Amino acid sequence: MKLIDILKSGKLSLSFEVFPPKTDASFDSVRQATEEIAKLRPAFMSVTYGAGGGTSKHTLSIAESIKTQYGVPS
Repeated sequence: MKLIDILKSGKLSLSFEVFPPKTDASFDSVRQATEEIAKLRPAFMSVTYGAGGGTSKHTLSIAESIKTQYGVPS
């Protein structure tokens, strides 16, 4: 389902925004957080690109894992 379809449905929905880690060492904590958030079954989760692209290194891999591992549109 596309985001526009979720929003047009008129149903109340829950969503979360995930921020990529600033350092590679923080990646595991972001992965754990997305796992816990996914348990809440949000309608979708967005992943920021980071201010000025400074934290964009993991954006696509985080979004992909949210979708494939947890079945949550991202």
